[in-house]
Amino acid sequence: MLRFTLLLFTLVNLLNHSWAADRTASDIPNLVLQNATGEWVTLDNEKAKIYIERFLHIVIAEMDRSKIPASIKMAQGILESGSGMSDLARQAHNHFGIKCGGGWKGKSFYMWDDDVVKSCFRVFNRDEESYIAHTEFIANPHKLSRYGFLFKLEKTDYKGWANGLQKAGYATSKTYARALISIIERYELYKLDYLTFESFVVTKGELDSIFKLPKIELPEQPLDTMVYELHYVLIPDPFGNLKDSVKMILTKSMFKENELLTVYVQPYDELDDIAYRYNTTIKKLRKLNEISQDYALKTGQFIYLQEKNSHYKGKEVFHIVRAGQTMYDIAQHYGLKMSALIKLNKVYKDRFPLAGTKIRLNRDEKAKKKN
Repeated sequence: MLRFTLLLFTLVNLLNHSWAADRTASDIPNLVLQNATGEWVTLDNEKAKIYIERFLHIVIAEMDRSKIPASIKMAQGILESGSGMSDLARQAHNHFGIKCGGGWKGKSFYMWDDDVVKSCFRVFNRDEESYIAHTEFIANPHKLSRYGFLFKLEKTDYKGWANGLQKAGYATSKTYARALISIIERYELYKLDYLTFESFVVTKGELDSIFKLPKIELPEQPLDTMVYELHYVLIPDPFGNLKDSVKMILTKSMFKENELLTVYVQPYDELDDIAYRYNTTIKKLRKLNEISQDYALKTGQFIYLQEKNSHYKGKEVFHIVRAGQTMYDIAQHYGLKMSALIKLNKVYKDRFPLAGTKIRLNRDEKAKKKN
């Protein structure tokens, strides 16, 4: 523990030399910047200094593991958590606004963000876990088409990383890169990018949960170079609850389904991935697809890029409910608005249909006798 304490003391001294007696934190105006969602944040210099000293160990450890610059991770943590003073940081140990996503099984914290409804955010047991989760988000192999180019930059190129994150659509704020660079240069965080924990020996069990995490190895070939090679994948049934997996070809190309422009949900996709991939917004996708805040996307399901229909235009008159299907699943499968499907099946307005039940898709069978 002594070695680690000495290391922290050395790092803090390295960062503190510019905060001399004649240039204290209180003498310098606070930064007022926009965070990722465009919300204005006032960064108190004293609180920022305390925050840096508190979390410099984890940003360096995560840089060793993933090559994400410590300066970038620290600046994002400062900005998104308001130097650890935000409700999300204090109550959920979530310093980066990491949302629940479809695969999250832990505790959740609901609050308003840039959407018109409450958003679900992950709750971590301790602050460092949110730093680790931030790494996993940026370095996720399934997001290589979005963030992969950043890992070709030097870890000391904080300006390249800041501009790259904005270019990749990490934030909705159009001044996000400038905000990160301002924080890094104000507090001289770029010095962290030249440090490493790898040369230091730690005592047994010290920072165990950090140092035992596996190194992140990114594939040589970017994921997008393989996207259009059509191949079958076995995935859980996206349209019901079949015990066996379904064999599907999940292309990223847009296609027509129910006369609507449609795309598939890819493995590990969240709504922001789909919005970025097809140059639209999360808010618009939620509206077009009637997606509630707590709805978990299913790999292989349809996401429509056009407004769903008020009348089903296919040949089927009824749908036979499969195990696990909800009225929303059925409406989404046929490109129907929920209100239109409920209007035809009013008994299921407030309850789930049982497997084997007939759900009407059209009011009159004669209307389906086409061609």
